[in-house]
Amino acid sequence: MATAALFALFAAVSVGAQPASAPIPVDPAASVPSSPNAPRYTPDPAPRLAATPAADDVERTRRVLRAPSTFAIPVPGGVVATAPELLPNSARTYRGGTHEGIDFPVRTGTPVLAAAAGRISRIDYAYQEWSEPARNAAIDNSRRLGYTPELILDLIRGRQVWVDHGGGVVTRYAHLSAVAPLTRGDWVEPGQLIGYAGQSGFPEGGPHLHFEIRIGDTYLGAGILDLAELRAAVAQAFRPS
Repeated sequence: MATAALFALFAAVSVGAQPASAPIPVDPAASVPSSPNAPRYTPDPAPRLAATPAADDVERTRRVLRAPSTFAIPVPGGVVATAPELLPNSARTYRGGTHEGIDFPVRTGTPVLAAAAGRISRIDYAYQEWSEPARNAAIDNSRRLGYTPELILDLIRGRQVWVDHGGGVVTRYAHLSAVAPLTRGDWVEPGQLIGYAGQSGFPEGGPHLHFEIRIGDTYLGAGILDLAELRAAVAQAFRPS
């Protein structure tokens, strides 16, 4: 079966974007402190079984991967992950759920760049970190449920920027320490600064960029059951540097 035909999973629920307003000054180098009492993140080494693809989302994925305007790596000097715990579909047993993006481990304050041209659909100027007790309670509840509700997943992603590329394709940039002086509706070009990497939302994960390619109601990589195919599909999504 072709790699592209294996993508899909129910996931995305609409999340309200922050209003377009004057940016709140944030120190790009600021780091969210990690408490020794917080639950520790231990990556799961193997991707888990994902849902059966929906035909329309499979076709969207095929079009994205065939298009000449594939994605640039969203951090300077970054490389596409091959470790399974950094790729989509890796189980997140600490919270009961599945990883839906590609992680780029970088230092706090590393510039985050738009991976392709598009329009800002969400930018979290007024982000406020949730408390450690609230985070612990939410994670415990998710683990008991056996999955992570979308609202909790959104809080775990922390400060975010979303870029809408049209055709049902959106990229999400999560765990940011700060955002660039842009507003919702602004057009950005590939390589344009949109924020700075950090560890907001889930400081136990350490500083990194969590990057998602959303296609319709799925994320890129969902439904792929073989690690070699998953690595190939993720690599295919990015332009050679």
